[in-house]
Amino acid sequence: MILSRNWALSPLYDQMRLLITKIWNWRDIWLLKWSAFLFGIAAGAFFQALVLPYVWIVLVAAVLLAIRPAIAYWKD
Repeated sequence: MILSRNWALSPLYDQMRLLITKIWNWRDIWLLKWSAFLFGIAAGAFFQALVLPYVWIVLVAAVLLAIRPAIAYWKD
């Protein structure tokens, strides 16, 4: 596919809004950071005997904390 000089004005560009510039709310940043932190704990400690029974709880918490920032990011 050859891009023209006005590729940013094409209708295809309007549909591909994966990476957009957004001014983040402090709560969304906080939730996203905690989500990443909890996911890192679960991934890093997956084989540890003390954390193994709680891995699914930590992963569910990470997903729940990431839902609102994800919706706020891709919301029109």
